[in-house]
Amino acid sequence: MTGPAAGGALSALAQEYLAFRCRLGFEMDKPGFLVRRFASYCDNAGITRVTDQAVLDWILLAHPVAPSYRWLRLNAARGFAIYLHALDPAHQIPAPDLVPCRRDRPAPCIMTDEAIAALMEAAGRLRPELRAATFQTLTGLIAATGMRTCEAVRADDGDIDQAGAAMTLHGKNRRDRRIPLHPTTLEALAGYQHLRDRLIPGYAGPSLLVNARGRRLNADQVRTFFPHLVDAASLGALIPRPTLRALRHTFAVTTLTGWLNDDADTQASLPLLQAHMGHTKPRHTFWYLQAVPELLQAASDHMLRAAARTAGSQTAPAQPEQTA
Repeated sequence: MTGPAAGGALSALAQEYLAFRCRLGFEMDKPGFLVRRFASYCDNAGITRVTDQAVLDWILLAHPVAPSYRWLRLNAARGFAIYLHALDPAHQIPAPDLVPCRRDRPAPCIMTDEAIAALMEAAGRLRPELRAATFQTLTGLIAATGMRTCEAVRADDGDIDQAGAAMTLHGKNRRDRRIPLHPTTLEALAGYQHLRDRLIPGYAGPSLLVNARGRRLNADQVRTFFPHLVDAASLGALIPRPTLRALRHTFAVTTLTGWLNDDADTQASLPLLQAHMGHTKPRHTFWYLQAVPELLQAASDHMLRAAARTAGSQTAPAQPEQTA
């Protein structure tokens, strides 16, 4: 249905929808941008009822476009359409496969200990001194715990429990969780806090990681700067190129590889890693098992050892019964 836009009616409904989702605890920064773009497109085109065709036309506006971006556009418009349909059934809900837009996750960059050390060394050469210490601590913290970048920059001093050797993370969609910290990580964090407080006299917090002006780090600015740190560490030629997320991937893969090499019960342990990483669905954790060649090799070796143990137990000679 088309006609004159009723004073940006869908844009107004989009704002209500985004506010509703935020009250439920969802982060809507990036999805919200796309929802507002879709609503504005409809209003400008005189579309007052969402239809499959309207969604399809909007998705295909940005051409050429990567399949993953099509998935983001469809997902944003579809969520908004579901909300609108509950208010007025005249709004259509597009099918989840309206366009072929499979969201393929790129192969992760798994970093060696030497590469991580090179990043830490490059961060240590930054100036001023506080900037160097902050990026060293940020890099080491993500590498040691697998936390997300956004979780690292959201951390406050009060989130660190030195006595309990743990840290509270403020995750995606306002989901908090508590993770253990190794004694060396606790020591590094305490050292950073001492240096930060010395370089910023009277620092009252609450932010753990701060920029050179004593303000909380911004996740987007950190991600924008990190490629320069990669180049400074002479790691820019690596394929895939290292990112902050690569440190998180490396933690997960290293943990899984260690379990496999120790012949641990991986199926029983995966839920622990899922909880530690803050994954809401098991498939997000299982993805590592099929995406990383090194992990596939470790899994193969693990299964061969298990098969050998089974075969050995079946062929072992029976022990004679002892009589009293």
